[in-house]
Amino acid sequence: MRRVVITGGPASGKSSLIESLASKGYATFPEVAREVIKQQLELGTNKVPWDDVTGFSKIVLKDQIKQFDACIDTITFFDRGIPDLIGYMNHGDFKIFPDLMENAQNKRYDDIFILPPWPEIYSTDNERRENINEAALIFDELKKAYQSLNYIPIIVPKISIEERATFILNYING
Repeated sequence: MRRVVITGGPASGKSSLIESLASKGYATFPEVAREVIKQQLELGTNKVPWDDVTGFSKIVLKDQIKQFDACIDTITFFDRGIPDLIGYMNHGDFKIFPDLMENAQNKRYDDIFILPPWPEIYSTDNERRENINEAALIFDELKKAYQSLNYIPIIVPKISIEERATFILNYING
């Protein structure tokens, strides 16, 4: 079993890359945070990152743990990992709650690939409200969060989706 995280700031191409890997037959998990934002907006709650980061993060963490635990005996790609929540919490200068730190330390991934900010492909939508400067700051905090947990994030170059997928698969298949 090999758990591989694809992370990076908002609108850096993570979800498109995950979709490409899924189309090649790899096991993948979508980004939990986007789904939680959609659900919470539909429910009309304040458990969204721009109103209640901690409450939102607690909901996301539960689903990320489910994804982590549902891994099968194969290479599995995650659109963001548990440590992403630490990066976002640090970005907003919020206190890391104990359950988050415990799970980030104990549920370990095998490889972390991080996509840098890419202004040429950046766009916002209802769930992604940060501007490109904010996205760059989030990228930095995500990288620091993974490094603080003794991961070595591998920066994925700004190349086509297919080339990015090949870059990652070549690394994994060594």
